[in-house]
Parts: sequence; C-alpha cells; structure tokens
Amino acid sequence: MVNAFWLDRDLDRAARWLVDRHVSSSVFECSMVLTTAAQLNGYPESDALYFTHSDHPLTRWAARSAANWRYLRDYTDAAHDEWRYRWDHDPAERHGCWATVRSVDEAVVRDLEWPAEGRDDPPQVTGEWTADDYIDAYRYYYANEKRHLFAWSKDRSMPPWIPEYTVDNVG
Repeated sequence: MVNAFWLDRDLDRAARWLVDRHVSSSVFECSMVLTTAAQLNGYPESDALYFTHSDHPLTRWAARSAANWRYLRDYTDAAHDEWRYRWDHDPAERHGCWATVRSVDEAVVRDLEWPAEGRDDPPQVTGEWTADDYIDAYRYYYANEKRHLFAWSKDRSMPPWIPEYTVDNVG
C-alpha cells in the first residue's frame, strides 16, 4: 500500500516520529507517487521515472496541484534526511528512489498545467481512523493500526502523543 504518514505539520518532526520501517517505505513509495503525479500532468514520460498507482488517493492528491506535489516532495525530503540519519548514510548519499525524484526538472514541474491551485489537505488513507484534521487521523491510525511495527533506531523513540491516540482493545 502507498502512504505518507502525516504525523505532524512540521515535516521534520513527522519524519523523526516514523517507525524505522516507514522511514524507508516513505522515501520509496512517495518517490513513486511524485514521479507518477508529475507525469499525469504532462511531465515527459521516461523509463527512468516511476509510473504506478495512478488512481491511488495520494497520487490523485499530489497530481491535483503543484502545491500538493511540493508538500509531498518536502515530506519525502524529510523522510530521506531521516533515512540518512538513522542508518548513518553519508550526507552526500541518496536513496535510489530519492535520486530519481531529484532527477526531475523542477522548472518543468512548476510549468505544468496543474488542475488546481493552492494546497489542500492530504487524503486520509487511514482506514476506519478518520478525523476532522488529517494529522489526528494519521495519529489515530499510527497509534492503533501500526503498533506491531513500533521500532525506532538510534536516539529516536515513540512519539509522545501515542498514549493520547491509543484506543483500548486495538492492536
């Protein structure tokens, strides 16, 4: 499943709170979404770019506006920085998927004909865990559906809000 885990509006903090498994998967999955969303809006097709999950809610959201695309790109950049930090990668090293996104010409992306202007809230790809605010929905989803993945490396630890969002008799 493709997802971005919007655990905080501060994207660096959101990346620090990702479980180890989601640090890497966020870079991988969101990179695919970014290149697909750009191509859906007319970015030149290339065998070097990913094209997948074109009907997924996250891809449709990223393809709706340049501002949405940039917000997901910023999230993925934060996850990539966290990937380097947690596993002691050299600052110049790039995850292969992120290198693919970095190869995209941002001037061309900026000039694409996007269907809408401005940024709207990301979709809540959170199953039954919905809320008025997408951050709350993702925190409920994480605290309850992703508990089996709870593991943080280095000096990262469980987010302080987990107890507040945990519902009894789940996970």
